[in-house]
Amino acid sequence: MDHGTLLEAPEDFLQLGPGISGDTQLHAAIATMYWRTELATRAGLPTRPSCDQYDLLVLGGGPAGLTAAVYAASEGLRTLLVEREAPGGQAGTSSLIENYLGFPQGLSGAELADRALAQAKRFGVEILSGVFAHGRPGAKGERPRIMLSSNVDVHTRSTVIAMGIAWRILTGPGLDTFVGRGITYGSSPGEAAALAGKTVMVVGAGNSAGQAALHPARVAARVTIVARADKLAKSMSHYLIERIKGASNVDVITNANVIAADGDMRLGAVVVRTRDEERRMPIDALFILIGGEPFTQGVEGWLRRDEHGYLMTGADLLTGADRRRWWPLERDPMPLESSEPGAFVAGDLRHGSVKRVASAVGEGAMAIHLVHRHLATRDQ
Repeated sequence: MDHGTLLEAPEDFLQLGPGISGDTQLHAAIATMYWRTELATRAGLPTRPSCDQYDLLVLGGGPAGLTAAVYAASEGLRTLLVEREAPGGQAGTSSLIENYLGFPQGLSGAELADRALAQAKRFGVEILSGVFAHGRPGAKGERPRIMLSSNVDVHTRSTVIAMGIAWRILTGPGLDTFVGRGITYGSSPGEAAALAGKTVMVVGAGNSAGQAALHPARVAARVTIVARADKLAKSMSHYLIERIKGASNVDVITNANVIAADGDMRLGAVVVRTRDEERRMPIDALFILIGGEPFTQGVEGWLRRDEHGYLMTGADLLTGADRRRWWPLERDPMPLESSEPGAFVAGDLRHGSVKRVASAVGEGAMAIHLVHRHLATRDQ
């Protein structure tokens, strides 16, 4: 293994974040990635693999990635999981997941992530945190080169890409200033006690936004949901909508956006724009859950993406006039298989995925069945 200098930045990343374009932003993003890996290394977190060869590399530690790792390791595959932040993904920030099969009282995203992480470790999955993967395709018939931000090459026989998506950034005057000082991307269940008697706002209209509003509503004076759509039913489950209607201290503003924030040392107010007006609303905390964008800028031209950047798989790879440009083999791609043979996509990052925890878990399990089929074909 090559243990090069930690700050040697490559050009092509598998895990570039959303909205990164141009040389200046690209170099800034790369520098930030390497700084985070160096910080993780100095904090004593594992950032370099212990083996020279793996049966499976899993990129991403959300529900799909953790499931894939658990199934792979439990079936005897030497498995390395690489997570750029902390295991759990976006689901790990959910205050409560109530529609996950087998948990009638629900469970928090953090609890689900902790259980899955413990299970993965019990089966022997090797996990690296604070690490990013980058790579470039190999010549025809050769494996792609995958390198970590800890400057180590990873040699693997198969890959599951499950990096998920990043929260879409809300832009406007002051909105970046108060991140961490009253503004939070995702929900933060641990902050509920600190919000007692406070005024809270949640931007978003999906299930995560609904739970993020209902959780602090138990103790907060007032919670306001700001949704861009004209009704919550377009993206939120019925049971959550009914619960929101029944909460006397939860308001909903539709056809609206938060366009600015202000305050002193902490967030003090936001400006909400509706079709009819702009109004300044004093609040103590703002949670932003407005969907996400995929981490796929670094694979454009290598792995086939749709118009929104999500990775295309299976039969979708063969659509269009240039179908054979994206699929190099005589056999058809397997379900979940990307345009790189042997690299499978699971979870929210996949084109056409259902943005639910249960579907991500199912795809992670299915990916390992397909990995076995791929490895069996290679070993013949």
